[in-house]
Amino acid sequence: MTPLRTSLLFCLLASFPAALGQNLLAGLARIEITPSTNGPMFGYANRKCGPSTAVHDPLYAKALVIEAGGQRVAIVTMDLGSISTEVLFKRVAGELKIPVLLLSLSHTHSGPAFMAYSLKADNPSDYQVELEGKLFEVVKRASESMSPARLSAGRGAIQLGYNRLQVREDGRARAVFNNLDRVPYGPVDPEVMLLQVEDLSGKPRALLVHYAAHAVVLGPTNCLYSADYPGVLQARVEAAMPGVQAMFVQGAAGDINPLFQGRTGESQTDFATMTKMGELLAAEVVKAAKKLEPITPTPASIVQRTNTLPFKGRWDAAKAFPVGITTLLINNKIAIATVPGEPFVQLQSRWKTAAEVPFAFFYGYTQSTPNPWPGYIPDMKSAAYGGYGADNATNIEVGAAERIMDQHLFNLYDLRGMWMAAPGKP
Repeated sequence: MTPLRTSLLFCLLASFPAALGQNLLAGLARIEITPSTNGPMFGYANRKCGPSTAVHDPLYAKALVIEAGGQRVAIVTMDLGSISTEVLFKRVAGELKIPVLLLSLSHTHSGPAFMAYSLKADNPSDYQVELEGKLFEVVKRASESMSPARLSAGRGAIQLGYNRLQVREDGRARAVFNNLDRVPYGPVDPEVMLLQVEDLSGKPRALLVHYAAHAVVLGPTNCLYSADYPGVLQARVEAAMPGVQAMFVQGAAGDINPLFQGRTGESQTDFATMTKMGELLAAEVVKAAKKLEPITPTPASIVQRTNTLPFKGRWDAAKAFPVGITTLLINNKIAIATVPGEPFVQLQSRWKTAAEVPFAFFYGYTQSTPNPWPGYIPDMKSAAYGGYGADNATNIEVGAAERIMDQHLFNLYDLRGMWMAAPGKP
């Protein structure tokens, strides 16, 4: 080899790692988490059938690990109702060296009920132990499949939900759980937000679908494990976009129910209703995915802040409700606010309005710290008017929602470098 060729080859090899360092890296994996045996089901106190009797459609956990600028983040979406886990956060941080883990739940009410109320329960259920092992495995596999990637983002819109809290004659709000006439009550957020991971040629690899509507198309008569409409959505998107891992992220759906409701008690009819809602949402997603905007700065960047905010009980001030949140800023254009438990839609609307970035995502039902599940988190106005999740069936102190969103906005300004060390110009 001539000296000139040797020099050119050396320069090429020397620049390759640097070029990779300018890019985002991403890895993907999925794993089935359907319980192997029948057991209690999540979500309905008045469920008619007791334990599950069979599986209608499988439940999955899907992982996306992204890295840029030395920061690694794992996002895991799950067909489950709720989760709290110390074990998983410790293992992912300690063994995989991933400091930021977002566990995002679809909140399907047709999944298993397995979660201990205490994180330090002496006897966790067999399923919880199995689940924690599988979730670690799927994050590990995703982290081992990292390759250069880029991001695109976009949005569509379709109203498939209604606000279930309605003010009655006495001036107090109460829930409309069954809305079989599909009346589009109250404030909702009909926007579908999309975050797509692509290889460097532009081929889609993963599509994160963000939408806010309770996964309760299937009602309390259903006895079969199911991912509800998010499962249909993901399956239809993957069929329409071969090679893509579709991942559903629930938004601030604490007071939002689906307009499509399977309440006949006839399994075939109710699952057809569920399928219809999932297909309608999938059609909007596939259409919107054709018009995504590339988010590809050089170098790529991920910065984050994680906080645990202390709150008191609403009815018992001696009780403590620590709430862990994470604020992410990706490529200076994508901001993600995570809130665990069941936040109300007004939080999502405020974040989108105030964030001042091109794409502001609100990840509800998302644990980013090993704290207990906080339950419903209503905005102050909803807490004042009351109703299910607003005063009934909620425990956290009034004002928690606003303090959480203030912290997210504080974090975002910080991540954007806007808190100066000295006064600015007059």
